[in-house]
Amino acid sequence: MQLPDKIPGLRLLTVILGGYFALWISLEGDLAQTVILAVGSCVLAAAHLIQRYGRGRVLSHWFWLTGITLTGLLVGFSTVFVTLAYMALKTGLHAHGPEFTPTEITWVWSQLPLWTIIGTLTSLGLASLLLGMKGSR
Repeated sequence: MQLPDKIPGLRLLTVILGGYFALWISLEGDLAQTVILAVGSCVLAAAHLIQRYGRGRVLSHWFWLTGITLTGLLVGFSTVFVTLAYMALKTGLHAHGPEFTPTEITWVWSQLPLWTIIGTLTSLGLASLLLGMKGSR
């Protein structure tokens, strides 16, 4: 599996996420919007790191599947902490009291195992799909 020099659409998605962040910061606290922002931030950060350090490299099938699966595990795991950081940021910027309830904060923290598993399995599935598509060409 050879990694591309540039991931198609990465710059556009980064600009879109930046616009979403600007919109998100101005709105009242909503957990779903915050989770979407955190997931997008973690996925795009991983994609930028892969593009920066992997461009043009040829990887064995095993290394490709293992590397992308571990990346997905880290994305899922870190999404909880990024969500909590965004929640704290939003509460700190809006000086009218907490934006999120203790129940919402507890819920996000309790999602750590689930989101880690989802990130792992999603990335393994996507890595397998991309490997299959490259093999059929």
